Amino acid sequence: MLTHGNQTLYTLLKKQAGRYGEKPFVVFEEETISYREMLERVNRTARWLKGNGIQKGDMVAVFLANAPVFYEMWYACGALGAVLLPINTASTPSELEYFLDHSESRGFLYDERLVGEEHLEVARERDLVFMQLTGDSFNKEREEHSADEVKCEADASDVACIMYTSGTTAKPKGVLITHENYMFAGHSSVLYQQLTPDDRYLIFLPLFHANSQYYTSMASLVVGGTIILRERFSSTEFWDVVERYQPTVTSLVATVIKMLLELPENEKEKKHSLKRAGYGLFVPYPELQAFQDRFDIKLYQWYGMTETMTTNIVTPLYEDMIRDRETGIVSIGKPGLGHEVKIIGPDDEEMPFGEVGQILIKSPSLMKGYFKNPEATAQTLRDGWLYTGDSGYMNEEGFIWFVDRSKDLIKRAGENISSIEVENVLSEHPAVQDCAIVGEPDKLREEIVIAYVKLHQGQEVEPEELETFCRKHLSYFKVPQEFRIIEDFPRTSIGKIQKNLLRKS
Repeated sequence: MLTHGNQTLYTLLKKQAGRYGEKPFVVFEEETISYREMLERVNRTARWLKGNGIQKGDMVAVFLANAPVFYEMWYACGALGAVLLPINTASTPSELEYFLDHSESRGFLYDERLVGEEHLEVARERDLVFMQLTGDSFNKEREEHSADEVKCEADASDVACIMYTSGTTAKPKGVLITHENYMFAGHSSVLYQQLTPDDRYLIFLPLFHANSQYYTSMASLVVGGTIILRERFSSTEFWDVVERYQPTVTSLVATVIKMLLELPENEKEKKHSLKRAGYGLFVPYPELQAFQDRFDIKLYQWYGMTETMTTNIVTPLYEDMIRDRETGIVSIGKPGLGHEVKIIGPDDEEMPFGEVGQILIKSPSLMKGYFKNPEATAQTLRDGWLYTGDSGYMNEEGFIWFVDRSKDLIKRAGENISSIEVENVLSEHPAVQDCAIVGEPDKLREEIVIAYVKLHQGQEVEPEELETFCRKHLSYFKVPQEFRIIEDFPRTSIGKIQKNLLRKS
């Protein structure tokens, strides 16, 4: 279903460039790029891509830190009908190999600061039409092409991006996102956040994540606002950045909220431009209240997934924080306009108010599916509903509480980690007979990754050796923080490890 006609990323950018012209679109360090200039860069980049053999439907992998070139590649791919693949910059060579092979990527653009020789060797071994380093050489090649508008070769229903997301399976799944999905994400996020063209959105969360694409970048493009882009978050520089660039809104994760609260008081935090900020799950009410009281920034919570495109459940800005009377836990909000949410039991029966079950979402815009994975697509999308795997409950006012995440999925500082993916790596160590990965609460990073390990008889191994082994094959944030050697696991009658008992221990 098309809710925004046949608009695409490129046609939206072209429209906004005509409307806002010299208004700043992206401000990055010392560089200010207007809407018009961004369109010209995108036109040049699209011609550069085409000159390098990229055609409609081709996947283009990017291994990039936050920088304007990310937007240039994103929109240029959209103009050609090509598909952007943003890769998590913490990915190891073996993870990069999987992403490139599974996606059938045809091109690879990378930042040399983020890759090692093993990454490059992986890329060289693939059948790529181009492998290009960002920087002066890329800019020089691109500038040789015309900045005139290009003919958009995409339709709204075409796939614009593939984002890989960890789940309860060993390998990440590629979520297919259409141009229409992005349009809906942008328009709905503008409404949820009550944005105007005068807003300046501070973005420091990585652009390869759904958050910085759906809720922030797309919302800014749709409303005609300005993006204040930072390569990363720095707590010590945060208030200096706010003073310099005067943002009005930003997007946070729990770790950032905690880190800002731990800073000594700063005169710049008393008088600043920030008015509101969205945030994710798992921030205790006292910290939320302390943040709002100390910084005078209105917080609103949102719930969404890579597969659901936008904030399906959100705290209305006009509402107070609603807490559960017994637990004191803050509600994640109400279903967004146009969305339906229901809570179901194990037999798909709808649960009464206050009863815990699985959260299901129906929306005008859900993912097109998982790339080359019809089984997982059919399991997740059923009769127009998206089965989140997350547990929660709803009260009679329509407020929803999140109880637990998808089974065994660990969330560390905003990163989703598949326990099975880590187990598959750790089990390859010759001393390891069996292992189980669980998450435990952590004051700063939401959860830490804990490895329970049973060794082969007669084997001995130090935790440091296991950590080194994992670091060779996993992104740093997936590596367990603790390795606990045990004699045996608690198991069910059929031999399945009971992770719930491990967590209690």
